[in-house]
Amino acid sequence: MAYCFVLLVFSMPYIFVVPAALRRTIVLCLMLLSGCVSSVTLAADLYVAEVPLLSDSDSHVKQAKSQAMALMITRLTGQKASLKSPAVKSALGQADTYISQISRKTNVESQQVQLKLGFDKASVNQLLRRSGMPIWAAKRANMLVWLVIEEHGIQEIIADGYLAASDVLQKEADARGLPLVLPLMDLTDQLVIGPSDVWGNFDEVIDAASARYQPHGLLLGRIFKNADNLWQGQGQIQFSANQIDWKLAAQTPDDLMTLIVENLGQELSRRFALTNDATAQQESLLHISGVNNLQAYNELKQSLMDVASITHIRLHSLQADKLQIMVSHQGSQDNLLISLGLQPRLQLLDGQTVNPYSAANSLLAYYSWL
Repeated sequence: MAYCFVLLVFSMPYIFVVPAALRRTIVLCLMLLSGCVSSVTLAADLYVAEVPLLSDSDSHVKQAKSQAMALMITRLTGQKASLKSPAVKSALGQADTYISQISRKTNVESQQVQLKLGFDKASVNQLLRRSGMPIWAAKRANMLVWLVIEEHGIQEIIADGYLAASDVLQKEADARGLPLVLPLMDLTDQLVIGPSDVWGNFDEVIDAASARYQPHGLLLGRIFKNADNLWQGQGQIQFSANQIDWKLAAQTPDDLMTLIVENLGQELSRRFALTNDATAQQESLLHISGVNNLQAYNELKQSLMDVASITHIRLHSLQADKLQIMVSHQGSQDNLLISLGLQPRLQLLDGQTVNPYSAANSLLAYYSWL
């Protein structure tokens, strides 16, 4: 009856004033009729890399192409370890096979020539899947870094633009496409947190100092010289309800920073990226409240489809502003929940994640649309 009513209303040749209650019914019916959304794609710039070109010689051009492809794969997977794959190593020597676009530009002041290369997404994805490497979407978790380094008995927090370590952290993170945020350690931060708080891992203080940055997760740790005269770091990676302990050592602080960022990329990639063994489709049911009109519903659909693992969504049922949406996705339900936590307008209602998930209680989680 509702569908027939909608057709009658929109075929009227004159203005028809629809009561508020009926307008709501019409909107919700249109939401049901709108169907599924097409699958989401990765951001194009993940498949573009820019590198310096030393000269126009064949050897230098080939070298630049290989470097650009290595940079692109590192960003796409979130880890440099992916370059050790035999298949990837072989592909780097045949970069022309994967290049779809090429251009160059010259810096007016330095006269440095930059080669900009675009790579074919389908070919690159096929290579990575064949190699068992992860493919990570462009939308990634912002990680706030609270690292304190002890040198000559003095402890300091590694802040944005302060200490050489911060430059190494940012450089290594940029190479992997990891959005790291270093604290400013301005007066606002200093009134809340100090090196001893990070060193002692005082959760309440760290959480209070982190609030202004609104991160998706935290990289915590302390760095010092151990008994073997090596630079050692140990701490946790925290996001959602996950906590991952880490402990690393290296000859120099710079080498240690590289290891810390590489480890972070590997841990996040395991949880957010899609690998060959995560291609099997499964469905999860979400309960979402606060969807008041058709525009809000369309915005919700777009937000859900921004999650890389989600391939399709289907409106399962509705009651007033409360919807049940069936989500088709790759990877585990835990990974889906973590990825949904990155969507700024989806708020997980406290205590409303169904645990355990079962056929008797098919709803995975309850959200509010902001």
